[in-house]
Amino acid sequence: MPTRDRGRGAGVVAALALHRTDVDGAAVVRPTGRLDLTTYRELRDGLLKCAVDEPTAVIVRLDDGFECATPAFMSVFATVGLRVSEWPGVPVMLVGESPCHRRALAVGALGVVLRFTALTAALAAVERPPERTRDETQLPDSLLSGLLARHFVRETCQRRHVTHLVHDAVTVATELVENAVRHARSAPVLRLELRGRRLTVAVRDESLDPPREPKAEPLRPGGWGLTIVSSLSRTWGCYPWPHGGKVVWAVLDG
Repeated sequence: MPTRDRGRGAGVVAALALHRTDVDGAAVVRPTGRLDLTTYRELRDGLLKCAVDEPTAVIVRLDDGFECATPAFMSVFATVGLRVSEWPGVPVMLVGESPCHRRALAVGALGVVLRFTALTAALAAVERPPERTRDETQLPDSLLSGLLARHFVRETCQRRHVTHLVHDAVTVATELVENAVRHARSAPVLRLELRGRRLTVAVRDESLDPPREPKAEPLRPGGWGLTIVSSLSRTWGCYPWPHGGKVVWAVLDG
């Protein structure tokens, strides 16, 4: 992530930057700079991008190079942890490597985010990720993508023995794929991911714009927009893709 400079008082300090290394399958991220209202979204989206890569965990190291404007901004870590807990199911961990950050982690309300005082302890706590199967297809930048998506979903659900989810999965995939073609003007990539009895439908496109709610078109297959995606899903969301664009996903329960 690029580093920018900005003035503060008589000196110049680096704006927020994320430095990532991969250790035994985990993404270890060291933020530097100042977390405030202007950099909150940058940190949030940067950590989401790390999670979409599907490491075994996202471990954030907080040391003297990281400054938080107020304790309230630490909620960004809880926000990220909650958003990635359903999909891609990656745990977020915090490591306080300086005394002030250890104190902040001890008293902060961080929800599902695990907290540690050393990186070695965090790495030792990373559990083996649950087994999952993935099926993926590249679709054209064409309205034909909706038809191809329905065929792919039906065939995959049959092969993976989750035919009880096929109707909902077909409907959700159609909406997400056609949104990507109509509004993101992209050739979407459709992925089906099965973990236990939980099926995730994920569509990647080339636009950073969040998914739009189109007007319902009852005569078109699907045609009811994101409202029906929400009603059929346990949860759904949108993340930035690390290599550009975004992923819109929905989790269906079996």
